[in-house]
Amino acid sequence: MRKKYHGFSASYIRITGLGGFQEKFISELISQNINIYEISQEKSGFIALVKPYDYLKISRIAKKHGIRLRVIERIGLRFRLYPFRKRWGLIIGSLCCCAVITILSQFIWKIDIEGNIELSSQEICAVMEENGLMPGCTRKSFDTKICELSAMTKLKNLSWISVEREGSKVYIKIAEINDTEDSEIPVNTPCNVISDFDGQLVYTEIYKGRLQTTVGSGVVKGQLLISGAVNDNGGHIVYVHADGVLKAVCEQTEEFYLPYEQERIVPTDVKHYSSYFMLGSYALALPWEQYHTDDMSNISYTEDTHKISIFGFETPYSYKKGVYTELKREKVVYKNSDIIHQLEQQKEDFEANFLSDCVIISDEKEFEVNDKGIKMKVNYKVERNIGVKREIGILH
Repeated sequence: MRKKYHGFSASYIRITGLGGFQEKFISELISQNINIYEISQEKSGFIALVKPYDYLKISRIAKKHGIRLRVIERIGLRFRLYPFRKRWGLIIGSLCCCAVITILSQFIWKIDIEGNIELSSQEICAVMEENGLMPGCTRKSFDTKICELSAMTKLKNLSWISVEREGSKVYIKIAEINDTEDSEIPVNTPCNVISDFDGQLVYTEIYKGRLQTTVGSGVVKGQLLISGAVNDNGGHIVYVHADGVLKAVCEQTEEFYLPYEQERIVPTDVKHYSSYFMLGSYALALPWEQYHTDDMSNISYTEDTHKISIFGFETPYSYKKGVYTELKREKVVYKNSDIIHQLEQQKEDFEANFLSDCVIISDEKEFEVNDKGIKMKVNYKVERNIGVKREIGILH
């Protein structure tokens, strides 16, 4: 006996057995690996479920042991469709419907554009049309990579673009270039270079302008490093776009803290399911397996989509199953070694996010332990670029 399968195509026959040697009957079914489900004993006999293709074998074994079998219920899609076997109009209509859906799913019917602010949707669609992408085109008439490269070449202020095809719908997601920052001053605009960190200057490479300090000297934040006011050969002061590379050794201290007692979210064994039959990008909810909730704060959601193939040929249909897993919050008390390991991970994340453009010379660590947790203080010594440009205001 195995667990009963609940599925879209599952079919069963509910039978009742009267008289005979019922124990020997059940034992022989098991010995011949014939599945029988949900056996229950009644006063007059037993009731069980069997698969339709096993019924003939079971009836022969029942006759051998003197048991009279009776079919009391037929369950499943197979038996529901059986009365319509001679209605060819339904079959032909279903095949025609599938053929129409299959043909229509080979075309693109809708294009969604997301993320554009300065760029108009008309400009983006015009570039896409040049590469064969437009409503009503076939799925094979365009290449998403070519559309992306063409848009990056022809559209100004475009930082990033993604063209994704999902069924009969295309999603175009873009990101535009942000406004020019203060540090990005045009090369024909006079400017100075000042320090944006405290430190000791260790390297200079001047492209234009006049250096105001020397290698080895200490500098403070806001100090003038390269002046854009220089003397020409005639003894006059002219203003230029100062530029160069300035590196300094800087010191900074960062603190990381974690308590011994922490709260974490873990998944439970309680799961709920929602199933959908997908027609391209459209979803048809299957009513016998649906879960609805308005509060997703303590639930995680995942989904799997499986393509439906017929005789090895891929169809435009798919089956999607969503899984809602209930979460719970639990308090955990960590040991010193676990807290230190987590603090080290915080330190690595900080360095990857904020010190990735620096050379870390040293990172001395100090730990402070109390009853509630551990604090890690890190004294960094790093080599970094410290020059930032500031425009010169000239009065005429």
